Amino acid sequence: MSRAASFLSHNGGALTEPSVSPDDIVGLVAPRLVEVEKLFHENLASPVAIVDEIGEFVGQGGGKRVRPTLHLLCADLCGYKGTHDVVLATVLEFIHSATLIHDDVIDAAATRRGRPSVNRGWGNTITVLFGDYLYAKAMEMALRAGSLRVMDRLAWITLRMTEGEMIQTRFAGRLDLSIDEYMDLIERKTAVLFGGCCELAGILSGVDTETEGALRRYGLHIGLAFQIVDDMLDFTGDSAILGKPTVSDLREGKATLPVLDLLRTGPARARELVSTIAAGQGADDDSAELTALLHESGALDRSEARARLHAELAVRELDAFPDGAARRALIGVPDLLISRNR
Repeated sequence: MSRAASFLSHNGGALTEPSVSPDDIVGLVAPRLVEVEKLFHENLASPVAIVDEIGEFVGQGGGKRVRPTLHLLCADLCGYKGTHDVVLATVLEFIHSATLIHDDVIDAAATRRGRPSVNRGWGNTITVLFGDYLYAKAMEMALRAGSLRVMDRLAWITLRMTEGEMIQTRFAGRLDLSIDEYMDLIERKTAVLFGGCCELAGILSGVDTETEGALRRYGLHIGLAFQIVDDMLDFTGDSAILGKPTVSDLREGKATLPVLDLLRTGPARARELVSTIAAGQGADDDSAELTALLHESGALDRSEARARLHAELAVRELDAFPDGAARRALIGVPDLLISRNR
């Protein structure tokens, strides 16, 4: 698979066809993404055998590298000419990887991206410690930028994401969440890192506070749209492409936006199905019936509409920036994220 295809796989069928291709976007930063990949692998290596062993496994897992790509595009948008954008893009991928590794322990996940999860191979204790190692390594690397403001924002982002993880454990199994509670959760867990990817590019470039805010809000809305689509794919995606079984979030007790919508607007049968599956007792037929109800009730359509609203809000934040290849690419990112199939 090409680097562009890895960044954003999309089918263009379930939702509207995006106006820009992954190659249009990734091509602008491809040489620096190669540098990011190299730096990522170099910093996963360690003279400590167990760290090196897990690091090699994690490095082979790949990933879409959406966050580094956004950071590099925003650096271009702001006219950044240094080399610290590559370092921070790698830092952001380290933080993202650490979060996924901790997520898999919390969720007792057996797979990640179609492969055995780290906790499946090395156990929870070592896996938690390795996730901590990645966070620490990220901060060590970030020091190279020589900016206290960068360190401050990275610490803030990491704290918000950790809060999100802790809140999610309290929400597990709850089917009475409000939409506001759900949106607050995904903002902390997912969107703040997207916002940080974009805001940090502005900090590196020395832009003014107002511009930093626009970049942060752009990324924040992108992150919200990304997570809503991710939650939809749990019902509409192909498990072979997703690398995990469909309806896996609900089986783990996570009530996502389409489900919360269905519980508010759907028939009584919907609550019965959702409760059964969330309790870990649902059969394959139950999952198929629930997915059909999500379609029939319009819950998936309304979730997509909310994702598109955040995509539109993201694009509006780019109004004040001058036209150019980076701005056009960033305008195209939301459609690609919404149209993806994994």
